[in-house]
Amino acid sequence: MSDTKNNKSVFFWILAGIILIVALIFSIQNHEIITVRLLFIDLKGPLFVVIVSIFFLGYLLGRIWSIIKGRKEKKIEKKEEKEQS
Repeated sequence: MSDTKNNKSVFFWILAGIILIVALIFSIQNHEIITVRLLFIDLKGPLFVVIVSIFFLGYLLGRIWSIIKGRKEKKIEKKEEKEQS
């Protein structure tokens, strides 16, 4: 069992290293300053920061959505259990 745990740990660190290398290459190649306009706001920053921020925002919104959906499903399950009792 500890061998399986060690294999998962090694796989995790190899995958994390690959992702880090790709992220570094991405940030080096996409360092141009861009302007993002939203309504009355102009934000300037490196392209890679904008792209990573958008991915992170999408991740956060997805997590929040899944948490809200999970809570609603739990409420429905509890309500159904009460009705069956």
